[in-house]
Amino acid sequence: MKETSEHTIKLFLKFGELKYIKDLYENGTVFLNSIQHFRKLEDNGLRGDIYEGISNLRNLPSGEFEIKSLNHKGKYVSMQVRESYEEVVGNIYSLYAVSSQGFPNPLEFKIDNRNSEFGSHCLMIKNLPLFFNRIEQELKNSKLKFRHGFVKYYDANKTNGEITLFQKPLEYEYQKEFRFYVERDSIEPLILNIGSLKDIAEIYESNELIKGLELTVK
Repeated sequence: MKETSEHTIKLFLKFGELKYIKDLYENGTVFLNSIQHFRKLEDNGLRGDIYEGISNLRNLPSGEFEIKSLNHKGKYVSMQVRESYEEVVGNIYSLYAVSSQGFPNPLEFKIDNRNSEFGSHCLMIKNLPLFFNRIEQELKNSKLKFRHGFVKYYDANKTNGEITLFQKPLEYEYQKEFRFYVERDSIEPLILNIGSLKDIAEIYESNELIKGLELTVK
């Protein structure tokens, strides 16, 4: 169990292909891809997110526009303006969090089947304080600044204002994401080695875990 702000995390789940899940389980290989990678990735909205790394979002109602240089006026039904840098640096590591943030009522706990699309297997991380300690210690040893926290979800068609790296559109809410963000002046992947997780984790087939995992109230 891990307390993060006012919420409690019971478990972390990492879905993926068996070879990567085994590498994480046996060797503690933590692969953090770049924010730029997720912005450009085209995979039908599974990992790829065109909103990733934006700094501001504005949804404008219908109105008129004018291009004076062309002496042209027109109308638009609606318009969305996304502000971001051409390249957003830094790296992200994402986990599925079984927590009071994502499931305020444990009796309503259910993992969305879409999470199996990340891969055939899943690593269940059970000792969260030890996992946090290992990954944070490796980041500190590498002299890397980082933050972590729950991802909060917003309606991209209605939201106006600043967007942080810990916010994603509502269509990703089923992923119940908790993320580590590492500050780096780079768009290259980052690989950490935190040692075997055999003492704090277990491997399951994704479909079996999604169907069989339940929360009980004591």
